[in-house]
Amino acid sequence: MQYIKESIKEFESYISKPTKKPDHDSFWKRTFQEARKNPLHEKLEEIDYPIKQIQVYELSYSGFDDTPIKAFYILPKKHDQKLPCLIFFHGYMGNKNSISKYMKWLIQGYAVIAVDCRGQGRSGDYSHYSSDGMGSWVVKGILNKDEYYYRKVYTDGVRAVDFACSRPEIDAERIGIMGASMGGGITLAVAALDDRPKLAIADMPNMCDIPLTMEQKFEGSLTIVENFLHRYPEHIELVYDNLTYFDNLNLSKNITCKTRFSVGLKDLICPPKPIFGVYNQLKAPKSMEIYPFAGHDMEIIEHIDKTIKFVNENL
Repeated sequence: MQYIKESIKEFESYISKPTKKPDHDSFWKRTFQEARKNPLHEKLEEIDYPIKQIQVYELSYSGFDDTPIKAFYILPKKHDQKLPCLIFFHGYMGNKNSISKYMKWLIQGYAVIAVDCRGQGRSGDYSHYSSDGMGSWVVKGILNKDEYYYRKVYTDGVRAVDFACSRPEIDAERIGIMGASMGGGITLAVAALDDRPKLAIADMPNMCDIPLTMEQKFEGSLTIVENFLHRYPEHIELVYDNLTYFDNLNLSKNITCKTRFSVGLKDLICPPKPIFGVYNQLKAPKSMEIYPFAGHDMEIIEHIDKTIKFVNENL
């Protein structure tokens, strides 16, 4: 137990060094100017779902480059006032899962938007990538920050907030965003790039202090970046420079909403030290759930129950 306490103390005192480039903020300002030139083109198609206490729609809206992003839009069938809304982002190579997964929120009166990230689940990807040598999203467009996959994914996430705020049945002052792994990384980025969410929950998030994560991880999507750089060593400096724009280490200082992180001290995909590096520099109200014997596991029963309580207390 003493070793665990000492490890946590070390993580809590870790001060990371941001790698933010001088044009970081202007890059993201330009990104959203480009994205919002196009309307959302939202479409809702009702789904006949066997749980009759909810209204379910397949939602399609335009992402960064008019790519149609698919999602579930789910409402409690009976509501007589504006609803708080939770927006969910899934993990790498995942999808939005079953509608039934979200019932614990719907029975309490929350609206739900569950997003399929571009190129995954039912969402397409209209983008052209001049570099796509490894066939996986994390390296698509990695040689050009304007083309990079995560530029588009983060923007798609903000566009989901745009949709929520456009709906008359949604209370725009009570929007929460939530995700794990890649979904946790997207959650942090969206909270940093958009001040409308009032609550952010990032479980074992990726894209945190990326250079340190690449040193410490043993599995996960960043191994594909390493394989790319092994194949193309002439691009090492360019890739590291481009990744600074998408590293939550450089984004998260702009987060203003209440934010909760979680880490597993045995996580081999999103190791704890880089996540603490982001957490420790956050100025917004924050908290951290630490699981000493958890790996990359977001389905711990105690953690699920804590999350329900946290959302209810804060949204």
